[in-house]
Amino acid sequence: MNQLQKIICVGSAFVGKTSLARRFTLNTFIHSYIPTLGVSWLTKTITLTEEQLNENLTKKLYSEPETLRLSLWDTGGQEMFTYLRPKYYAGATCAVIIFDITNQNSFDDVEIWVNEVIGKCPDIPIVICGNKFDLVDARSVDKDAILDYVRLRRFDYVETSALSSHNVDKLFYHASRLSHQFSNEHMKFREEYII
Repeated sequence: MNQLQKIICVGSAFVGKTSLARRFTLNTFIHSYIPTLGVSWLTKTITLTEEQLNENLTKKLYSEPETLRLSLWDTGGQEMFTYLRPKYYAGATCAVIIFDITNQNSFDDVEIWVNEVIGKCPDIPIVICGNKFDLVDARSVDKDAILDYVRLRRFDYVETSALSSHNVDKLFYHASRLSHQFSNEHMKFREEYII
């Protein structure tokens, strides 16, 4: 099956949402900053192995690999898009909320982004991403504070670097797996209630 998975990438301006999406889909990195105006999206087709699909499940549900078409929606983080941005969340199957590990304010804003996503897509899985790991020596966000937050909220967490590619595939393959599981659960739920 070639299912379309809509993964929204949200977070404050300058955290690297576009860079992460481009690194994953195109394997490129642009050093100059170009703000996203409203929304942009990139696509990529991936195959998740049986092991990846069954990861963290209490029973084995998948017996063969699955090919997924990913649509990564990169949303503008600027305040001027606050009212427009949630309209792009419709149909999302996973959210990746990104902050910059060298910018405490971007981490402080994570809860605002969580609430915005949950307000429009209350059930979708959320992955928190600390980007710019290549600048770990300039880290201003305390790692223990991050881990306390994600444990409290029961979110998964990945640190990445769009520049060096560190954990970028790990992030999006994980989000894809969660997205796929979410889609299948909701499809099953809808099928059970069709008369």
